[in-house]
Amino acid sequence: MLKKLLGIPALFALIFAAGVAHAQPPAPAAPEADVPQSAADIDADMKEKFVGAYGDIMSIQMRYAEQLQSVTDENEANSLQQQAQVEMQEAVTANDITIQAYNQIIQLASADEELMAELEAAIEEEMES
Repeated sequence: MLKKLLGIPALFALIFAAGVAHAQPPAPAAPEADVPQSAADIDADMKEKFVGAYGDIMSIQMRYAEQLQSVTDENEANSLQQQAQVEMQEAVTANDITIQAYNQIIQLASADEELMAELEAAIEEEMES
């Protein structure tokens, strides 16, 4: 299931988060220690933060996808996409995880079936509660 979850929507979120990071003035450099380099670097706390951010991003994406379906003006669509980008970035940081760490977890999970399974279980559990 997470493979589906980490497919198009997560890639969309990844692109949005990266797009916003480039659109804003550079922030002070975050310590590299916050960005996991392997699945072993992702502790339970970081997984919990990721799952919270992921759930928030999915909600934002669904809300904006509905709005974008009825938009015919390209400028309005671009404006909505920019608003979604900002909200997604805020959702990640509100869950006390950096955008870089969030993106890295997605990349690590796509290459590590065990991590993928752990995140899938956590996301399913979160969705049920």
